[in-house]
Amino acid sequence: MKNPKSNYIGEARRIKRNRMFIRIIVSVAVVLIVSFAIFFMYILSLKKDIDDEFPSSGSEEVTENNSTESIVPSSSDTSVPEDTTATTPPATETTPESTPASTEDTGDTTSSEEGSTETGDPSDPSDTDATTTTVNLLPDDWGDRSPVLFPQKYPLQTVTHSERDQAYSALKHEVKKYIEENKGTRIGFYYINLQTNEAFGYNESQPFVVGSSIYLPLVMMIYDDACAGNHSMDIAVPFSKSSIPEKVDTKMGEVPEGKQYFLWQLAYLALSDGDSAAMTMLMNSLNNQDSLMKRLSQLSTGVDYSEVHNYYDYKGKQQYGDHRSSPYDLANFAKMLYWKYMSYPAEYQNLIDALGNADRMSGVGRQIPSDAVVLHRHGSNKDFHCESDVAIILGPEPVVVCVTVEAEKPETMQEIQAALGALVYNFISLCHA
Repeated sequence: MKNPKSNYIGEARRIKRNRMFIRIIVSVAVVLIVSFAIFFMYILSLKKDIDDEFPSSGSEEVTENNSTESIVPSSSDTSVPEDTTATTPPATETTPESTPASTEDTGDTTSSEEGSTETGDPSDPSDTDATTTTVNLLPDDWGDRSPVLFPQKYPLQTVTHSERDQAYSALKHEVKKYIEENKGTRIGFYYINLQTNEAFGYNESQPFVVGSSIYLPLVMMIYDDACAGNHSMDIAVPFSKSSIPEKVDTKMGEVPEGKQYFLWQLAYLALSDGDSAAMTMLMNSLNNQDSLMKRLSQLSTGVDYSEVHNYYDYKGKQQYGDHRSSPYDLANFAKMLYWKYMSYPAEYQNLIDALGNADRMSGVGRQIPSDAVVLHRHGSNKDFHCESDVAIILGPEPVVVCVTVEAEKPETMQEIQAALGALVYNFISLCHA
């Protein structure tokens, strides 16, 4: 007969083993259920992300028909960004439904998601007149411009010093005689020879309304600050018609709102075309107009541009007001620019290019041969019947000539400027005949 105690122990071990198997099976089942639940939730989440990323055609059509894409930045502020070393212009703003414009596309056309305005319903097959208008608001590429270069060397003088002195005295006499014979006008003149330091003038310290000729020293000072590292000329700013004063001389009337320009492009337009809108944008962007006016007053030794001056105009009528300059000051500003460029040609090349590509048919360069380089900024004011022109002439010798004229007709003023410029050039040519 078997021992009852042994039977009891064997039965207990069997029960314990069964319970362990049951626990293992239950644990495995729980793990499988939890894993399946987690996997199911992951599938649902993935499906939701896919639906959000790739909406159905029906919902996409509703979004396109109920949204309006904007090609104009919402802000008209033209102030300099905090990072003044940025060289990449800000991208065109769009509505949340549209894709931001790519800054890599600088061509003339962009896709409908890069700042375009659509007309018509593209989903309607009956609409056959649907068109797409694209506007590029990024700065234009000016990389194809050729630089204006100075002569490598100047020819030697062929006359004796005595003969040159006689010719120089004759030049001063001819200039004075020509000016005095033009009745019914008021003429200011100043000449500087950048090689021999010859200099003389007539009414050179009289105040004149010089128009955009004053842009030459203002832009020069802006480039002085850029060379000193105070700001960058590669900052892009948007055009805004609301920031441009009315009745200004500009070619930017047809520029779309938000069109971007680099600061160096605005400086070029101000000097080459005398564009007042470009000059206004440039000074507003740098927010330094008061500082520039103060420095201009310090540089001016003939007529302070910021002070009020009293004088008699070409009709003998008394005039007074500020924002006047003189032939003496303008000529010396041009002299400063010449020597700055000679010392730092890369930094000031854009100014030389702008002045060299200005229309030489207006001002002192009209009767000067085309093989001579003429760098000039011509200014005009119709209200005061005044025209001014300050020019660096690179012929047989480098010289500066500034002529300011008040007269009834613009043709008379330009004829006087051209004639006085020709007198100076003929004198220089005679010394190198």
